[in-house]
Amino acid sequence: MSAHLRLMRRFLIQALVRETHYRAHFVATLTVGLAELLVGLLPVWFLYGHADEINGWTGAEVVALVGAYQITTGMLATFVAPNLTRMTAYLTKGELDLVLVRPVSAQFYLTFRWIRPAELGKSATGLVTLCSGLAAAGARPGPIEVVQAIVLGCCGLVLLTCAWSALVYMAFWTQGAGPITAVFDAFMEAGRYPLACYPAAARAFLTFAFPVGFATSLPIEALTDGVGWLPVLGGVAMCVAAVAALRFYWHVGVRGYSSASS
Repeated sequence: MSAHLRLMRRFLIQALVRETHYRAHFVATLTVGLAELLVGLLPVWFLYGHADEINGWTGAEVVALVGAYQITTGMLATFVAPNLTRMTAYLTKGELDLVLVRPVSAQFYLTFRWIRPAELGKSATGLVTLCSGLAAAGARPGPIEVVQAIVLGCCGLVLLTCAWSALVYMAFWTQGAGPITAVFDAFMEAGRYPLACYPAAARAFLTFAFPVGFATSLPIEALTDGVGWLPVLGGVAMCVAAVAALRFYWHVGVRGYSSASS
């Protein structure tokens, strides 16, 4: 664990050094993040211009949810997306061979090697939006509710990373993961809206199969109405099971991998 933490620290330092060479990229990324946030808020303003509440959610609470969604996408874009989008190149160009011989977990390396600090601007604007929405909703969460929301949000990030990785690992048996990533992005869009707005089957899917609800709806529910400890403990248990299953899935893919460089 300590070796992986030291390695993660080096990855972050290298990313910050790269970022200082391309300052305009930070500004451009922040601008894109603000535009994405505005696009996410437009439907909320439109819908709640005609109703005070939809399925138990007020407009202010949905604004907070859009902020949670922005935080989630920003974290994924910072730490996960730069790596999983390279998986096809690793497999088809033989670059995976060099990773497998390194004295570190190849799965860890491929998941966190590249970091984009500029994308954290999305998470920062999302946090401001979330706090603004909670203030407008009159929510006054206590320390316990805040802890529950943070744990649920972290569980959502872990589960979404596992789901995305599982989809991308299909590249071991296909020629590329590009179309698979498009599927992930399409499902992620569902996180912009409360789970309560979906039918029961869709709610179950977005909670257990593609768990975007853990990263968006459930943390906001914890901060506004409270959810208790059962969903929190359930999320932690799901994370443990998902990481173990993904680890096994990775080993299956590596055993069937034929070097593209030989």
